[in-house]
Amino acid sequence: MKRCNQRGQSMVEATLVLLVFFALLLGVIDCGQVLFAHQSLVERVRTAVRWGVVHPWDKPDPIVNLVLYTQTDAPRGDTPAFLGLKRENVVVRHLAPSERPDDETLSVTIVNFRPQFFSPWFAGAVVSPRAVSIAAPMATRTASR
Repeated sequence: MKRCNQRGQSMVEATLVLLVFFALLLGVIDCGQVLFAHQSLVERVRTAVRWGVVHPWDKPDPIVNLVLYTQTDAPRGDTPAFLGLKRENVVVRHLAPSERPDDETLSVTIVNFRPQFFSPWFAGAVVSPRAVSIAAPMATRTASR
């Protein structure tokens, strides 16, 4: 009789320990996803800004495509963007003051991006919707004579 009670006690203890273990495991996986998503977005924005400052400014579409698809042209068909980004998540600003043409600045920002996670409670509790933004001065243009 005593042996049967101990077996039930072990099962209850194992259940409690496994619940805590799996909650911690999902938390670690979700933290890794947060770090991966943030670092990947920062790297894509940095690459797009770098490309934009060394090429002549025409329009923001090639820079947006670099962030979304890692290429300057939009792909044909229904190709999904990186991490579920949408065009409205990428904001490109080109500032060219008329009084100082050498002070051209390009900035790329990712706004309102909500990545997907394993546990839905984690995304709402830990992830802040801060924008990823990088700005850089445009390359100096030399006047051709």
